[in-house]
Amino acid sequence: MYSIQVRVNHRLLTLDQDQRGSVGIIMRGGDIEYFYWGGFTLHTLRRVKLKVAAVTNEQLRNPRAGYRLQPPWMFLDANEYLLGSFDGALAYAVIPFTILRNDV
Repeated sequence: MYSIQVRVNHRLLTLDQDQRGSVGIIMRGGDIEYFYWGGFTLHTLRRVKLKVAAVTNEQLRNPRAGYRLQPPWMFLDANEYLLGSFDGALAYAVIPFTILRNDV
């Protein structure tokens, strides 16, 4: 199951497909604006960078193993963002997850 974690007031909030919340979008000027969470999508309407703390580590998980070889969350660095989609009102995370780097 896909999930993301966003940092809200020094705590991590997990957002799944059907949960309510808000996620930060990095604007062209570098500012962060928060929009309501719409869930996950396969289609990109308007490409945006989502400011998230962690994403589920689905591609590295072995469902046949009785234990996890990798941690369940993959934490993003300060200069990494998640590829998202924006429809004018709701922010979505595009799956499969794509990590974007902001090299300065």
